[in-house]
Amino acid sequence: MKSASLFATDGVGALFRHLFKKTARIPGHEVAHYQFLRKLHLIRLNFRYRGFLRTLLGLMGYLFKKLKLPFFQSYLFNPAAEPENGLDTSGIHEQRDLDIPEEKRSSATRYEASSSFEFRYVLERLRINYPDYHFIDYGSGKGAVLAVAARYPFASVTGIELSTSLHETACRNIEILERQGEVKAASLASFNEDAGRYPLPDAPHIFYLYNPFAADIMQKVLARIRSDVTMRKSPSYLLYNNPMQHDTIAASGLFEKIAEPMGGAWHLYRMRPEH
Repeated sequence: MKSASLFATDGVGALFRHLFKKTARIPGHEVAHYQFLRKLHLIRLNFRYRGFLRTLLGLMGYLFKKLKLPFFQSYLFNPAAEPENGLDTSGIHEQRDLDIPEEKRSSATRYEASSSFEFRYVLERLRINYPDYHFIDYGSGKGAVLAVAARYPFASVTGIELSTSLHETACRNIEILERQGEVKAASLASFNEDAGRYPLPDAPHIFYLYNPFAADIMQKVLARIRSDVTMRKSPSYLLYNNPMQHDTIAASGLFEKIAEPMGGAWHLYRMRPEH
């Protein structure tokens, strides 16, 4: 990245800075998110998880979409579960439309499904023994990530969602997965709960966040983790997608950052052993 300064006065430098630009969606909560690196990772992950042919067709679909031509659109990279799973995980639900208590609306963010491929890649980097771990998705929405995590043999996979309607959709998706025999986790459930109040078993965890709430709720969640999770059989980890509240995590001293995968679009943390 430092080599960009060598071309600061010419067109090559401008192109280099554009390809490796940082993005900041919320002023004061900047994230070192390098667009070009993330896109390269996404292509590589699609080859890994979708195969060569479907990835090639997906790239063609993207090109035709840019040209406003209706070809190969069914092969576009799906950000959530693959369509043939029959799950309802798609769509964007804005903050103002969520059925949550009015006093908590300002702390909420919109619902949008996570990329299943990105999630699998970051999770598998840990190389953990899955049965030793409980998986918690804070702000789990319709359960897109729950559906992916359930295919790993975790001790449990749990979603915590404040919106009743999103939670109910997640429950229907869980029923579909169980009928299909897709669940490898020992248990799979969604709870219509306040994230900061949900009690945790005293055992190693994988915590997942897709920028689900503001700093005030994040602080409550971190306090709950600090009080409930004390076992040191194995370290607990936090996978943070679109990490807008990274400063809040750093200030807590509870977790240490160990990686910034997907061009910095994710932060990967490990719970500090002294806690």
